[in-house]
Amino acid sequence: MNAKVFSQRFNRELATLGLPEELHDKTKAVAKVFGVTRHMANAMIFGHLTPNEEQLDNIASILEVCPKWLSGATDRKKGYSPKGSEAEVA
Repeated sequence: MNAKVFSQRFNRELATLGLPEELHDKTKAVAKVFGVTRHMANAMIFGHLTPNEEQLDNIASILEVCPKWLSGATDRKKGYSPKGSEAEVA
């Protein structure tokens, strides 16, 4: 997973949700909405850490985007599909 791409896309989607812009408030909101620690929330916002696969799936579900798009694996943003519901392409 590309941390920089994840961070850019994650922050773009957070803005569409109307989360606070001020960093302290944004970090608290991300932690609460996505069920992560404040440290992890801050690290995701700045692209220092990326979520594990389970966290990524949860985040994508809440944001209603494709987990692969959010992680930078694809450029197709299409709506969220629960893990295992779409055919994997080799």
